[in-house]
Amino acid sequence: MNLVRRLRSVLPGTAVAICLVAACSPNNSENADSPPSAAQEQEPVPAEPVPTDSAAEREQPNAAENPAEPSSEGTPITPAEPIPSEQGESVESDVIPRDAPQGSQSSPANSGKPFDFSDVERLARQLASQDFEPSPDLPKAAAELNYDQFRRIQNRPGSILWADQPSDYRLVLDPRGYLFSHKVRLNIVDGETIVPVEYDETAFSFEDLPLSVEERQQLGFSGFKVQTPLNRGGKFDELISFRGASFFRALGAGSVYGASARGIAVKTASPDGEEFPFFREFWIRTPSAGDAGITVFALLDGKSVTGAFEFFVSAGPITTVDVKATIVPRRRLDNVGVVPLTSMYYFSPQDVAKVSGDYRPAVHDSQGLSFRQRNGEWVWRPLINPTELQVSVLAQDVPRGFGLMQRLRGFDAYADIEADYHLRPSVWVQPGKGWEAGQLTLVEIPTTNEYNDNIVVFWRPRDAWEAGQAHHLAYRLSWGLQSPAVPDVVSIRQSRVGRTPGGKRHLFVIDFDTSDPAVIQDVEASVSTSAGTVSNVVIRRDPDADITRLSFELDPESAQSAELRALITRAGKPVTETWIYRWRLP
Repeated sequence: MNLVRRLRSVLPGTAVAICLVAACSPNNSENADSPPSAAQEQEPVPAEPVPTDSAAEREQPNAAENPAEPSSEGTPITPAEPIPSEQGESVESDVIPRDAPQGSQSSPANSGKPFDFSDVERLARQLASQDFEPSPDLPKAAAELNYDQFRRIQNRPGSILWADQPSDYRLVLDPRGYLFSHKVRLNIVDGETIVPVEYDETAFSFEDLPLSVEERQQLGFSGFKVQTPLNRGGKFDELISFRGASFFRALGAGSVYGASARGIAVKTASPDGEEFPFFREFWIRTPSAGDAGITVFALLDGKSVTGAFEFFVSAGPITTVDVKATIVPRRRLDNVGVVPLTSMYYFSPQDVAKVSGDYRPAVHDSQGLSFRQRNGEWVWRPLINPTELQVSVLAQDVPRGFGLMQRLRGFDAYADIEADYHLRPSVWVQPGKGWEAGQLTLVEIPTTNEYNDNIVVFWRPRDAWEAGQAHHLAYRLSWGLQSPAVPDVVSIRQSRVGRTPGGKRHLFVIDFDTSDPAVIQDVEASVSTSAGTVSNVVIRRDPDADITRLSFELDPESAQSAELRALITRAGKPVTETWIYRWRLP
């Protein structure tokens, strides 16, 4: 399984970028507010598997030890001279004139107020009125490094910021190279001053890599990681990482990297190909002893969009990331994804088509999509690895929350002693202010291995975004081994799909967590399908396993696909989550 650990440590967005370039825009839908109806889908173009990153440092997941004390080996990265921050100008309208003056894209300067989100907003508005400028090219030799070579670049002692300060946070800087081509600017914010962090190649050990001195000097930063004593006192573990396009991922206590989030999705599953805006510049606020969290500001830039972000990261068993964002399109956009989550799903017992020859019972970073409807209904959608690209619309009203969840926490559920799939975090999105009418959209991409991030879920605004019109929104992301959101009804533990003896009908088994037998008394099953017929609906409890099992059979008759829906009710009211599933003839 060492190959898995090598290949999965690549930029998370790469597979999504490649896989979705050729994807069509299907019209199929799954609506959890009403009984399922027949889906209509366009014929997709198969995606090519590409190595991706669900854990940049999988060899030592979440195990950043205390950095060594500064030594004479190498030169520590030190901030340049402080630059006073600039007063952000007031904006009377969210519409930016297309002939706005071409101002600087660098950090604000010459102010008497502390740097804050309004400064980044002003830069994003200014940037949107200018032509997009791509990141400087990565030196060819650095771009040609393979994974094993790239990971040999190490931070020298003394290069980790705040290691000598009485703070619960430390900053580890990442150079460019391999697939990490975007060059980003980093700044430290201290009150009214902004301190640019100057790139210094001597702060990194390149060993005998085939990079000249000039090429090493041209690398610059690709991102950074924040460390904190997440799991035990005195040991600094990784808390959050920003690297690659607008991707970032966080950890709750005891977890290893899995699902990722990003700032924005543009043209996902479009036949024109997806765009990947990137964080061009970061400002990290200097933490003080006893701070409840750490604040990061980011400037987003891309061919079609710019944006300002503020992240407040608070560590714990469930790590929260409170996000405030302003997005400004450069052109009219009719396919935008808000708060995209990205993950990997290869196989498990809930698939119609089974993977043979693998000793493991399941391989995935996320098991299912959970969301809570505006009307309070809790819905569980098991993820699948489809044979064709699949796009599903799951909700029409802004949900109270949604997320990619990893519910099975026992080692035996995966039996992988190296990949630690049982330790991948669940990620939950709680919408705040500014969310517009739209659709909760799930994209599932076929994959033939576990090296590809093939799952994307996001909120797609209904109305097109016009050029120069700013959109403001807020939300909270929660990451952890524990479920960040606990339904107030009985949760689904696991789904299984197979065939009846003789293979004429398809069998579906749904296990609900029920440690209290009284919860499941005097109940009945509600099962429906958009095609074919359902039969042999059975509810049975297993007290030894603390589960209640709902099973049923589907005869699809002549149908090639069916939208399934099941739950357990009492007196017409839901006792359990609503289970929805798209069955397709394998």
